[in-house]
Amino acid sequence: MSSPAATAREFPLSVQQEFLWEGVRFRSFGRSIASRGNPSIAVELAGTLDLDRFRRALDRMVRRHESLRTTLTDLGPAPLQRVAADVEPPFAYVDLATTVPDGRRLATAGALVAGDQGGEFDLLTGPLWSCLVVRVTPELHVLSLSFSHLIIDGVSLVAFLRQLGRLYEGEDLPPLKQQYRHFAEESRRPATDTAARVGYWRERLLPRPGRLPFPTDYSATPPSLISFEEEAFRSPLTPGQLRELSVRTAATPFMLNLAAYAAVLARTGGAERVVIGSSVARLDLKADDDQLGYYLDNIFVPVLVRPKDTVGELVRQVRGAVLDAQRNILPYTELAAALKPDFEQSRPWPGIHLYDAWVRGRVFEAATDTAAAASFGETTVKLFPAPGASSPRAVTDPRHQEAYSRYYLPSLYLNDAAGSNGYIEYNRAVFARDTVRRLAAHQQAFVSRLADPQARVDEVWHAVKSPTEGKQRLS
Repeated sequence: MSSPAATAREFPLSVQQEFLWEGVRFRSFGRSIASRGNPSIAVELAGTLDLDRFRRALDRMVRRHESLRTTLTDLGPAPLQRVAADVEPPFAYVDLATTVPDGRRLATAGALVAGDQGGEFDLLTGPLWSCLVVRVTPELHVLSLSFSHLIIDGVSLVAFLRQLGRLYEGEDLPPLKQQYRHFAEESRRPATDTAARVGYWRERLLPRPGRLPFPTDYSATPPSLISFEEEAFRSPLTPGQLRELSVRTAATPFMLNLAAYAAVLARTGGAERVVIGSSVARLDLKADDDQLGYYLDNIFVPVLVRPKDTVGELVRQVRGAVLDAQRNILPYTELAAALKPDFEQSRPWPGIHLYDAWVRGRVFEAATDTAAAASFGETTVKLFPAPGASSPRAVTDPRHQEAYSRYYLPSLYLNDAAGSNGYIEYNRAVFARDTVRRLAAHQQAFVSRLADPQARVDEVWHAVKSPTEGKQRLS
């Protein structure tokens, strides 16, 4: 655990941030620069935008939220968060209306947004977020917001955009009940049953996940490059059918998708046990809906995929494991020390050693909902689609190579509450797109067959893989 805050304006990381920080340290190896990443959003503002009003609203947001004035004190295992008394908002404005031909302005705006969201933040000097406004025409602007995950999660992104719009419209927002430092302090209060929780995780996660024997298109030992791509999918079932299936199985859409993905990974890789990592928002510790910060706790769900079990038994197992994981949440450092005795000596030790693959449910409003919920005066707000592919990055450090040789399975993300669509994120240096498309098809077909609780897992597997079988190595 971190030491007590040195001043009223310096305080330890929350236990939720500690897990995230371990991964940031691992990837940067002592550099103060961290890559930008989610949460980010870009929206079109169609109509008249008063730039002076917008700048005043941004100034008020910075004064209102300590998270927007936060940096780190050092790059060690337990840095403090430092809140500045005042900072200039990281605002950039680009006018394309008079400098770029009309037919090229939207494409140029897209490139500017991609560059803004793909840049880097200095964790020690800050700021840890950016705001870009691009004037495409006098009646059309693009607003891009990008944050370090250390200061804001997806729930807070929704709150930021809404509050910024309300301040732009001249609304006087009530004072915040708490700042993020109060949440961080509350998160560090030890649970009364910590010993029991430690025992739970030792029983469920030991031995820790190794390398799942899953076939790949290109070498993953180690991968020569890290270059993430997204492959969208849509369920063959309608949202109504998925809701009906959820009621019939007494499992949420997230649980159903997790069960299906674990089954497909296990059956494809010839393994019986798959550990799925995910996250839940600790809104129970948050005193104010407008408060900005990082609130996601990680859970780990071990799934036994036994061919002779019925899919009803598989779903019940997953439902119980998800609920148990939420009840037994532990601070990352306590969990890591319990499962890896030399944890302190081997840090930074990222959480990829705790799970085989990642599945994230709809933990916050989808970007399209976020855009629709925001309002900036008389403008019409809608999502602006910016290029999202990552640039290839060579994996050269032996420590990176060892870790990324484990972190090679694609991650599954759900976009809506019904679980009817989403995407699979994968390393294109390890998997071909056709393989990932087939993986998504297998997973979604498996979900659609969970309606028959008496069907055996191996029967369902053979039924869903045959129509989507191809010549790639996924089999």
